[in-house]
Amino acid sequence: MHYHFFEIAQEEKNTKFIKEIDEQLLSIASLIESNNDFKSVIKSPIFSADEQLSLMDGILETMKVERIIKNFIGVLCENRRLFLLPEIIRAFHSFLLNLNKQATAKLTSAKPMSDEQKKNIKLMLSDHFSLDVDVEVIVNEEILGGLVVQMGSKMIDTSLLTRLKSIKNVMNEV
Repeated sequence: MHYHFFEIAQEEKNTKFIKEIDEQLLSIASLIESNNDFKSVIKSPIFSADEQLSLMDGILETMKVERIIKNFIGVLCENRRLFLLPEIIRAFHSFLLNLNKQATAKLTSAKPMSDEQKKNIKLMLSDHFSLDVDVEVIVNEEILGGLVVQMGSKMIDTSLLTRLKSIKNVMNEV
């Protein structure tokens, strides 16, 4: 489904337009992620297609998104597939990154990172995967220290929390 959407966007033959669409979709996704009311309207089957459509229209109007996105989300509402929106946005974004030989690495850190630290990790990952890696930092104090790097299906976990858990397991076996 998202490939079809991508084809429509690509017909514009305009990389800037496709990038804009991608950015608008990502901001919709982060709005869904951060707003529980919005999330429940999308995920819950108790809302009718019309209710979902009018709510989405209102939000998309405020966000001033491209017509192609409004139309696409309209079709999702009509087909009762709105709950797939976050997944479709993620797939569309990955598809674009692969197309451009780029990838996004999610870094989970116990505390905020400096630009210098981000730059160094970005360079290391870009070198290792021979891709242009974009770095997104998530701060989660629960990991205590270290880093968790998630890139596609690959995960490198050097968090203090994980190390403490493995020490605890070893101690239990003794």
